[in-house]
Amino acid sequence: MSTDIFVEHGKAGTPLRELFVVDCHAHLGQANGFEILDSTVEGLIRVMDRLGVAVAAVNSLPACIGGVIRKGNDQIIDAVQRYPERIFGYMVVNPHYPREALAELRRCLQAGLRGIKIHSLQGTRYNHPAYSLVWEFAAEHGLPILAHGGVQELQDLEPCFSRYPNLTWIVAHAGAAPEREPFVRAALTYPKVFIDPTLSTCPRGMIEYFIAQGVEDKLVWGSDAVFMSAPAQLGRVLFARITPEQKAKILSANGRRALGL
Repeated sequence: MSTDIFVEHGKAGTPLRELFVVDCHAHLGQANGFEILDSTVEGLIRVMDRLGVAVAAVNSLPACIGGVIRKGNDQIIDAVQRYPERIFGYMVVNPHYPREALAELRRCLQAGLRGIKIHSLQGTRYNHPAYSLVWEFAAEHGLPILAHGGVQELQDLEPCFSRYPNLTWIVAHAGAAPEREPFVRAALTYPKVFIDPTLSTCPRGMIEYFIAQGVEDKLVWGSDAVFMSAPAQLGRVLFARITPEQKAKILSANGRRALGL
């Protein structure tokens, strides 16, 4: 590419139409303690259209951080069924109730959800034995796992990267931790581990740092909408000082591989 179309779209405020943009990390629903003006799937679709995002992988905020599991998953199921070409659905369960969790995983899979979201704010570390049924179910059905967290969560998950080599992991908020090296090492060491630099702030040179460390094939883009501003999250990639080919990998090719699209 002789011209950086990503910079041009960013300056003009026009949607990306030249490639299949994948948002690997988005939400629907309200979160306790935060006022989200529009947390509906219709609101998310409008933002996706404005930016040129083809597919968003979403999970329920009430489910993943509020513990409202079935109702939250139902919102994602409804979104997937109404917008099957635009919405990829993550399911959420509470692993401390294994019988209910397994039944919910099966229900969500049958209803069309194709990934699992785990969140450390539920109060359980990822190395807890209760999570075993989640890993086993994901491995059996080929479901990618999106994991909220930082360095501690990454360390808790690392034994699973070897134990389940065919399971795809997307480790979120890699840019949020002061220590970024562990995320780089995990992405370079394990073929099925991807990192997502979604963050409410944007440290200068964050995207450039990850590219310089050699993870351009393992870095995926996530907006964290509707929790955060999707245009702001997209802008950090559009205007990053990296090549257009590397931007295309982050915004499209890597996400398609991670989600199996």
